[in-house]
Amino acid sequence: MQMLKEFKLKKVLQLAGLAMAVATSGFSSAAMAETKIAVINVPRIMQEIPQGKAVEAKLKSEFSSRVRELQGLESQGQALSAKLKKDESFMSADERTKSQRKLAELQADFNLKGQALQEDQRRRYGEEQKIVLQKVQAAVDSIAKAQGYDLVLNGQAVVYGSEKVDISSQVIQQVSKSK
Repeated sequence: MQMLKEFKLKKVLQLAGLAMAVATSGFSSAAMAETKIAVINVPRIMQEIPQGKAVEAKLKSEFSSRVRELQGLESQGQALSAKLKKDESFMSADERTKSQRKLAELQADFNLKGQALQEDQRRRYGEEQKIVLQKVQAAVDSIAKAQGYDLVLNGQAVVYGSEKVDISSQVIQQVSKSK
């Protein structure tokens, strides 16, 4: 049974290789000459469209209280650490142990809340990015259809492309018009 599956897999791979060879031969050169290709720079688009900036502002506002809380914990920890360092020689063993425990609790609380904040920020950023990327995709689709492009590539995956095939500015303009 296993040998039969391996034989079928080999046949499929051979057929795929043959199809690839035919596709890259002279038969496809005429089709490739007629193919109209464009490129977009997604990071540039996301950085320049107002929706991208709005997402950053929205999330900064949404998480500002938690960031302030973390900054407060950090300040408390630094103050306690400095006090412990400064007064350590004057403290009794019991006081030193209490201060060290309090510092450890602050550090653990800071780490836990910091990790939760990062996870929540990452999740929310992904949710908001998805909404904006849908608008970008709609603009790319619209421009590609209107201008007769057969293929639009992500510029990050392209080794070389001239500026005349980059439609990022058009996408930025169209997405900026929509809110």
